[in-house]
Amino acid sequence: MTQSTENLSASQSDEHMLGHGFYNKNSHEQGKANTYALPLIVEAINRIDLRQIGSEFRIADYGSAQGQNSLLPMKTAIAQIRTLAAKFPSIPISITHTDLPTNDWTTLFQTVLFSPDSYLVGEQNVFCFASGTSVYQQIFPPNHTAFGYSAIVEHWLSRKPCNIPNEIWSVRAIGKVRDIWAAQAKADWHAFLEYRALEMQPSAQLLIVGSGADAKGNSGAEGLLDLANHILQQLVKDGTLYPSEYEQMAIPTYYRTAEEWKEPFTSDFVRRSGLSLDDFKEFRLDDVYLEQFQRDDNAQAFAAAYTGFFKAAYEPCLFVNLSDKRTPESRQHVIDSFSQKLESALAQDPRKYSCRWVLHLMLISKKQK
Repeated sequence: MTQSTENLSASQSDEHMLGHGFYNKNSHEQGKANTYALPLIVEAINRIDLRQIGSEFRIADYGSAQGQNSLLPMKTAIAQIRTLAAKFPSIPISITHTDLPTNDWTTLFQTVLFSPDSYLVGEQNVFCFASGTSVYQQIFPPNHTAFGYSAIVEHWLSRKPCNIPNEIWSVRAIGKVRDIWAAQAKADWHAFLEYRALEMQPSAQLLIVGSGADAKGNSGAEGLLDLANHILQQLVKDGTLYPSEYEQMAIPTYYRTAEEWKEPFTSDFVRRSGLSLDDFKEFRLDDVYLEQFQRDDNAQAFAAAYTGFFKAAYEPCLFVNLSDKRTPESRQHVIDSFSQKLESALAQDPRKYSCRWVLHLMLISKKQK
């Protein structure tokens, strides 16, 4: 997740990531999304002119989280680079994983260095690095990267632009409030592309696996998030959650339509930068948790899995808004009450709350010299 950390107070230092590998263990939906990109990784690598990238092949993994979901995409890229560079088998490959300073970097390095599924296994001359910098800032020197990869990242905004009355989900915003969120998403997407244009080498490729919206603006997860919002409202009614806390609970994500993703590529800056959108595909992500439920008919397991997914993705940014006057025990009671109610409700009707996320795959290139 890639919100900006600028102007965060000390009490917000845990906003971005549940540590100790929790995200790795509860991000199967995000991992599934990566599999849709594998053929485009091969295509992207094949488009790169090795004569223009120098003596090192540099890869940027934008928004790596705890690293588990980066392993297969990076392994796929390395294999294709070795095929493409058959005449230069010793070309070194460096991979830099980027995320926020508050990311669980310990888990990321433990995953990359020690997982049997790591892209380092069986490889020589492959090196991993990390940068704790938001994707909405410049991360690398100009003309640095040959291949950039980013999956399920850019729907996270650099900041929450405003609260959403009676809602936690930008998809449910209306009128001027929705316009404010759309404007923030547009500014962030432009900034992302401007910085990537600076960092990319001639003939470099950038592959985005975006969590987006259909033509009506729906992400495919409205049932789950509406349920979460309803439970939070219940917690306000029973006095567990303060109204002032709930009012702040807007998740800083925005799900762009195909038109919104494509818009910058008509701008003067992007044209001057040499970027072009060469391929755009839309998919509906299969629900790995529902598939398991259909096999075993275990509603409790479905509910536990989805609750873990929700906690890993959204708990930090929701409950960072709890009052500083609460004791640690009081804070944990609110979080536990929410999770228990969410899990109980999910078990009642798994199919109702299943998510079919909209995915947008974008292959972006920088023109050759």
